[in-house]
This record gives sequence, C-alpha cells and structure tokens, in this order.
Amino acid sequence: MAKADVLARVRADLAAGHTHLAVQRLRTLLAVLPDDVEIRALLSSIYRQTGNPVEAGRWGFLTDEVRDAELTAFAKANPDPWQRLRLLHFQGDTVHLSATATQRLVQLADEAERSGKPTQWAGSYRAPTKKRGVVVPCLFTFLVIGLALVLAGIGAFKVLSWVAE
Repeated sequence: MAKADVLARVRADLAAGHTHLAVQRLRTLLAVLPDDVEIRALLSSIYRQTGNPVEAGRWGFLTDEVRDAELTAFAKANPDPWQRLRLLHFQGDTVHLSATATQRLVQLADEAERSGKPTQWAGSYRAPTKKRGVVVPCLFTFLVIGLALVLAGIGAFKVLSWVAE
C-alpha cells in the first residue's frame, strides 16, 4: 500500500475519531519509512491532541513543530540519551531534516557519546522462585469440589424423594 493511501486512511480514521487506529497505521508506515518527517509530524500531532507529551516529543523530535514541553517530557521519561536515540528509530539520513532538527539530533548524539558506552544487559534469565507450594491451592480446590459434589448429591436425593412421593 502506498504512503498516500495510508495517509488518506489515517485522515479518515482521525475524522471518525479513531485515533488509536490512526496511530497504528502511522507507526506501521514509519517501520517502512523511518526517515519520513511528514509521518513523524502527523504522529506527533495525534499524540499531542490525545494528551501524550512523551510520545509527541519522541515522534516530533525530528520535526520543527515539536514543543519544548514535549521534548522535556520525552527526555524526562527516557533519561538515558542512548535510549532516546534508540526510541527515535531514525536511520541517520539527515537530508530531509531541517537545520533545527539536525542540530537537535547532533546534540543528542553528542550527549550520548559524553555519557559513555550504552548500557547492555549482561545477565541470564532466571525464572522467579515460587514462594509457596502447590499443596495449599490444590487442597482448597479439592475441598470446594468435594463440597459441591456433596451438595449436588443431597439435591439429587431430595429431588428423587420428591418424585417418588
């Protein structure tokens, strides 16, 4: 599906008030066209309208329409500059960026370089240990089922005695 078709559907979704569907379409399109500033600006404006300044700052980071409060919210929610660079999902082609957006990106890259190497998780996954045994829940289940069977047996006996009379 072409970009123009997706944008037309997004505008139709927005006209119908379906912001979640519009966001999904735009984020899918951004996966294919990560350097498209028009898509980023539209996605940022949707997040701005829905009251999500962190995501508005994230997707508007490379646009001129981004507000300082949104950039601050994005930085506060993601204090690690390497994480912010990863979250931008930008492939590095700054040809289509404005001078302001390019400067903002260069400043973030410099901040990341000054902060040192990006943190990497170097552990192994261990399943959480169980805090209690399986006996207690199984015993409780057994008692509840046993009580239900006893009550069902008493009910069946009463019905049969009522029919026999």
